[in-house]
Amino acid sequence: MWRIYIESFIGLFFLFIVSLFAFDFFVYQLNPDYDYVLEDMHAAALHHALNTLSEPQGSAFTAQLLANYADTTASILKIVPLDNAPNEVKHYFAMTPPPHPYSFYDEERALWLTFPNSESFYHIAPDEGALVRQKIAFSDSLFFVFTAIGFLIYSSWLIWFISRRTRALQRATAEFAKGNLNVRAPTNSGNKVGKMNESFNEMADKISQLITSNRTLTQAVAHDLRTPIFRIQWQAEILHEEADTPALKEKIASIIEDTEEMEQLVDALLYFAKVGRQDAPLNRENIRAQPFVTQLVERLPNPQHRQIDVAVDPNISFRADKILLKRAIENVLANAMRYSRSKMAVHCFQHKQTIQIVIEDDGPGVPEQYRERLFEPFFSIDPSRNKANMGHGLGLAIVKLIIEKHDGHAAFEEPSSSGARVVLTFPYLGADNQ
Repeated sequence: MWRIYIESFIGLFFLFIVSLFAFDFFVYQLNPDYDYVLEDMHAAALHHALNTLSEPQGSAFTAQLLANYADTTASILKIVPLDNAPNEVKHYFAMTPPPHPYSFYDEERALWLTFPNSESFYHIAPDEGALVRQKIAFSDSLFFVFTAIGFLIYSSWLIWFISRRTRALQRATAEFAKGNLNVRAPTNSGNKVGKMNESFNEMADKISQLITSNRTLTQAVAHDLRTPIFRIQWQAEILHEEADTPALKEKIASIIEDTEEMEQLVDALLYFAKVGRQDAPLNRENIRAQPFVTQLVERLPNPQHRQIDVAVDPNISFRADKILLKRAIENVLANAMRYSRSKMAVHCFQHKQTIQIVIEDDGPGVPEQYRERLFEPFFSIDPSRNKANMGHGLGLAIVKLIIEKHDGHAAFEEPSSSGARVVLTFPYLGADNQ
């Protein structure tokens, strides 16, 4: 979000600068500068008045009048011979005729005056050292300071105003991404961002309905399959007892094995649908990490007698639904046991503001392109789905659901050596909340 705010501020600043240049171009470049026109008119009127007053008195009286004028207007008077005048002044008065025959403002807005039959120019320039001139310059500087401060205040207010509304939408989006399908963005005028909140809510409604209907369908199909599977299994067991040849017994035994696998899949589907329901409550309780994880490892079936290294920080615990968390860790342990060659490792420790359970094995590992998809339901690296090596494809999906219900996340990480490394991360609530 900060990038959006910075880009908004830069955009406003750029628009402000462009507006100033556009104002200068359209007002002063395409049209006459009427401030300068008015100054030229004042200079012509001043020359006319001085010429009228000093005509019978001579040039000395004219110089005295101009000196008094310069002194009272915080200016400096210089008398410059005609030959020593700057080229731009000579060029102006050499025009036929000049716009104002006896007065001229140079590029620095200094006034040049001359009179008929005069051999000198009278140069009147602002006295920058005068107190009144310094006060005017300071006031002009304050104008730009206050303009800049006003721009910063307005920009900050506008960014805050937009961010306050976008934060509400951002919070709703984050909650929805975590799996809370009931969250909706506020639609009152003080919190919505145009039509984005309504559009988000419409999208959330459709996604929620789609996910809910899919889970309901999955649960209904799985539930309805249990009865015919049970009947098939029951009849197959009867046939197995009545079979009179070893070959027939073997075939019926294979049917029974397949029905048992179907029953396990249906149970997994039902559990997956149950865990995925938004209204499923979490019975959180304090769980000491060391005895909980150690007991799960000790109860793990290990027919091949693989080495299992366990390291759990005895000082940590977490609040979680014990039954759900037990199922999640057991699924990961069973998966690691299935693919490990000779050893496994289970570690539980606090990392910054989280608690991590890391389960590693020395199996063939997981190709990097498949690691993100392994938590998807029914995803399998082996397209043949060899049941000797593969499960039902729901174990890790159930793990992901359970961990996310506890405001954590599950991920595959690059192992230190060969094999796979699964990290289950939970927020650390602190000693006061344990």
